[in-house]
Amino acid sequence: MPSKTFFNLPEERQEEIIQVAIKEFANQDFESSSLNRIINELKIAKGSFYRYFNNKTDLYIFLIDYTLNKQLTYVTDFNPEEEQLDAITLSKKIVLHVLQFDFMYYNYASFLFYARKSSQFKSYLIMNRKEFIDMLDILQDKKLIRMDLDKNIMIFYIFRNMVLLRDFIIEKLNIPETEFSKGYAAYKKYEKSIDEITEEYCDLLINGIKQR
Repeated sequence: MPSKTFFNLPEERQEEIIQVAIKEFANQDFESSSLNRIINELKIAKGSFYRYFNNKTDLYIFLIDYTLNKQLTYVTDFNPEEEQLDAITLSKKIVLHVLQFDFMYYNYASFLFYARKSSQFKSYLIMNRKEFIDMLDILQDKKLIRMDLDKNIMIFYIFRNMVLLRDFIIEKLNIPETEFSKGYAAYKKYEKSIDEITEEYCDLLINGIKQR
């Protein structure tokens, strides 16, 4: 984890280091990522980096914590009026919250994708983290989700499937990767189509594929 020296940096500089590192890790797996590229882009001496983090692994683990906590905050941020929705509309909202995060913070989502694939960081996968069990507790306390399902199954349903759904939407709508640098503007551009696909997906999850 970061040293006290890192946290003594101005917040803007901390954020710059975080964003440059996430950008590097979001484009390839851990082994292929280059600490030298991160250091060069930040225009700092290698010795300075090692005053902040012990090594590349130390940085990577910190970024997993950082991005998962960002995702946790985003997904559980429901307006009071949204807490009164019916089950179908609420399911759609949960799915949309996860998808919105993935589209608007695409580098974060891509970084987490690579982190999940790495056996080295298996202990940091979502299903093993207390924060995401806590997230389900929050949603259950608000009576937004069922109490009778296994929490690991719900985490799989909410997060793992959403990565696949996001990739399906990107392919179906033929969204260029360059669009994601626009963040919220990119999401708004495709919002209507994303909403329609999400609605159909939620209908499938809730009602199944059997002819009604």
